Amino acid sequence: MVSCLAKDQGLSINRSCQLVNLSRAAYYREDNKLAVRDARVVEALNAVVAKHGRWGLWKCHDRLRLQGHEWNHKRIWRVYCAMKLNLPRRAKKRLIRPMQPLDAPLWPNEIWSLDFMSDSLSQGPRFRTLQ
Repeated sequence: MVSCLAKDQGLSINRSCQLVNLSRAAYYREDNKLAVRDARVVEALNAVVAKHGRWGLWKCHDRLRLQGHEWNHKRIWRVYCAMKLNLPRRAKKRLIRPMQPLDAPLWPNEIWSLDFMSDSLSQGPRFRTLQ
């Protein structure tokens, strides 16, 4: 867009960059071809994911390290997310239990319960009783 302004309107590159709010350094910078630079990472990740589809980033990263690749985890994570491999966590399967009403006793002392009680003597030995 900046080069179009500079050529068509007869503006300088400096003025064209100011109009579109772009630095001159960015105008002269060559395109950073991430797809070309990360092609080997994509191939290696595809090979790992083809065998182990449910593996996450860290297992894939460890496998790539064992295979001798020197890429750091940040680069692998960037490519991993760009390939849409980051899967959501598996949800726990919940057991569906039917609701049952609580049985309340009709009279006092209808239901009894047992409980253990623990205490210690003044000399130190502990004992438990069933109540």
